[in-house]
Amino acid sequence: MAVKLSLYLPSLIKLYYKSEESMKRIFKIFTLVVAMVLVIDASAQQVVKQRIGVYREGGDVVISEATTTLVVDLVTEHEVFKPGPYARYAQKLLGTRASLVARDEYRLISADVAVLKEPAYYATEPGCDDCATRPHHRAPIFMGHSPLPIDRVSSTEMGTESAATEAAEHIFNLRQVRLEIVTGEHGDGVYGGGLESALREIDKLERGYLQLFYGSSEVTTTTERIEVAVNGEQKTTIVARFSPTEGIVDSKDLAGDLVMVVINPSDMSYPESNPKGTVAYRYANNCEVMVMYGQERLARRILPIYEFGATVMFLNPTK
Repeated sequence: MAVKLSLYLPSLIKLYYKSEESMKRIFKIFTLVVAMVLVIDASAQQVVKQRIGVYREGGDVVISEATTTLVVDLVTEHEVFKPGPYARYAQKLLGTRASLVARDEYRLISADVAVLKEPAYYATEPGCDDCATRPHHRAPIFMGHSPLPIDRVSSTEMGTESAATEAAEHIFNLRQVRLEIVTGEHGDGVYGGGLESALREIDKLERGYLQLFYGSSEVTTTTERIEVAVNGEQKTTIVARFSPTEGIVDSKDLAGDLVMVVINPSDMSYPESNPKGTVAYRYANNCEVMVMYGQERLARRILPIYEFGATVMFLNPTK
């Protein structure tokens, strides 16, 4: 038995040292992660305070109250869709269905929330990994019908189905020409800037013909900003309502679904108040603030809210 152990002893020693090195690496990674968590927690627990009451500063009399106003940005998309005049023939001539129904609808796509501090936002860092980004603006996308339809190349009247058939043939012809230009089979070929220009014009013509079958849309993105004065008596506030047919509506309009701000105060420790103190400071609570649309969370931030904080008395002003 001793002979067998002696044969395996070098391998066991190597395995032991490898395991010890692995444990050291794991311990270093664990220490780093703990340090990062502590840093994030420290930043989330940053102290925000404001002196309150009546006092003199720089020779002036100051009357100060610690109140919080939130600003909620709601980003909506408004889409107006018009079916193409040849929509009913799309399946037969092009192989795919086209919508026959006009559409005028709104979508609530994102939101954001922050503390308002004149003249701009109070600077805060996100308190979560999936916080909503600042609202974005997108230019309108419009693909409308021209006064003279693109398929009218003569004054000859023809039936709707015949006109649709001719438009479909134009689409396939354009695609064939584009293929021949790209592969060099079209005449002597088109090169350089001429190639790019030719392909761009063909694409434009093709889109025009496709709109006759698949319709056109106008999509507009808008941002509406709503100010919310925080009330320390309530943690949930209705800021607006949203209707798919009207967009953002008044908070009292029962036709829309609720858009709410939900505030969850955190467990924070504050300095001990001095019973003989004459100088008052209001400390904010680092609250979790969420914008909710029904059960969907549109935004989440960690923000300093005075209404859920504490008033601390000092003998002298603090820095």
